[in-house]
Amino acid sequence: MFGLGDLMKNIDLGDVLEKVGLSDKDKEEVKVQAADALKYRTSKEKVRGNEKVMTNLFSTDENTPEANQVAKKLEGDLAHNLKTKSGMSEGIVDQIKSAVMQKVMSSFTGEAAKKGDKGGNGLLEMFTDGDMMDNIKSKLGGFFK
Repeated sequence: MFGLGDLMKNIDLGDVLEKVGLSDKDKEEVKVQAADALKYRTSKEKVRGNEKVMTNLFSTDENTPEANQVAKKLEGDLAHNLKTKSGMSEGIVDQIKSAVMQKVMSSFTGEAAKKGDKGGNGLLEMFTDGDMMDNIKSKLGGFFK
């Protein structure tokens, strides 16, 4: 139906990231780490049996309180990734984590909805498919070269 590359190319974080003065390389790293945070959190929530929460989060429907809690966890996952994997300062990360994750989620769900997945199932499958998991990082790495 759609792939991660299709979703990633439609994310525009320029307005958020330019305010804090990130380089183009850092901007792309933020996208990579946001996708990695989504993969991590989605897999973790699926293992916990929270597939309905995740499909709600990925859907065009209004978020449930549980989905909003997971959205906050995603912000924390992104912050952790940016601080530990990218070495960004805590001050910059705290300024951008919420806006970045909201834009990424909005972009992903909007693009999925355009392709017929308004319920969020395709995104859930994409981020939790075992074979896809191994390929996400390789796709991301090649996508931004």
